[in-house]
Amino acid sequence: MWPKTDAQRTLLATAEAIAEQIASTAPAHDRDASFPFEHFEAMRAAGYLGAAVPREFGGGGHGLDDLVLAQLAIARGDGSTALAVGMHHMVIGTEVSAQRWPEAARERVFRAAADDGALINAISAEPEMGSPRGGGRPKTSLTPTGPGEWRLDGHKTFSTMSPALTFAISLAAVEDGSGDTARVLVPMDHPGVRIEETWDSMAMRSTGSHDVHYEGVAIRDSDILDRSTPGAPSRGGRPEAWFPLLVAAANLGVGVAARDYAVRFAQTRQPTGAPHPIAKIPHVREQVARMEAALIAARTMLLTAAEDFQHHPEADRELAVQLPIAKRLATETAIEATDIAMRIVGGVGLHRSEPLERYFRDVRSGLVNPPIEARALEQIAARVLDRRD
Repeated sequence: MWPKTDAQRTLLATAEAIAEQIASTAPAHDRDASFPFEHFEAMRAAGYLGAAVPREFGGGGHGLDDLVLAQLAIARGDGSTALAVGMHHMVIGTEVSAQRWPEAARERVFRAAADDGALINAISAEPEMGSPRGGGRPKTSLTPTGPGEWRLDGHKTFSTMSPALTFAISLAAVEDGSGDTARVLVPMDHPGVRIEETWDSMAMRSTGSHDVHYEGVAIRDSDILDRSTPGAPSRGGRPEAWFPLLVAAANLGVGVAARDYAVRFAQTRQPTGAPHPIAKIPHVREQVARMEAALIAARTMLLTAAEDFQHHPEADRELAVQLPIAKRLATETAIEATDIAMRIVGGVGLHRSEPLERYFRDVRSGLVNPPIEARALEQIAARVLDRRD
């Protein structure tokens, strides 16, 4: 059963207090598609933004299993906030695991997150390329201007938390004849960085996932986190876990919130002339049981995958298939739970004044977050069909 450790209990209590604090303002931000700065201020004040930063840099030193548990709680207060701050934790947690940045850049970012609550995200998608996971070369360019100096130009989309970011990691094509691509650490207050407020989506409306434009942004060698040559052999390393599992936690937490709402409704809704609330109707009880069973199964799979990644690196081969399974199951279960909740509640669930229609919309975002279902299923199929025992 989770939480399993005192560290998890402490972080979960912090997350639950944050969720309770932000739940009341989440509906207004959803309606306006506005960025919830006060939600991030609450997380900053609670020290939550430094949770994944190692202790030697002043952070909480929490691993993926701790953060998945906490993010499930944050999402019950507001899915948009959970999805957004999950991107921040994902960048830090992935670097803790991979150790690929230059040491000075790592210390700079980690200490800023721990000491000041600085926010960071990787913003790589582009209008023409889409996600870089498809293998395209970005149009965003990094052009040399002198010894150790570069110029960054480009246009990024789906730039989550852009109104509040301290740093952005951007993928760029290195235009020095090498054919390389590079990931560049960009302070968002640099001249030439411009945010275009384009985010007006059906789901997760207050993530601030606007477009970001780079127009002659000055970059130094020390801002380049890594370079790679397309087609070169992979450096290997651990499977990517932080992104899919934290996205899954945000969506599944919203599904749990939908369950909570439907249960409260069933327990208190007693139509005129009825002898008891609808919670006594056998069909309603059956649907609640289906919803609960699915949520428990998905939560268990998600937390087990996170725990295995954090504590059992020898299991990476198995995790390579368990991670897409956990993400897909969490997404599909969140959708199933909100569908069932809507059927239980009926027409009241369609009202914009009630949270269920927001939950119903928000969980659909998981369908487009990597790994999308087609790629997840291919990873699973390859594990089963293409290996040699």
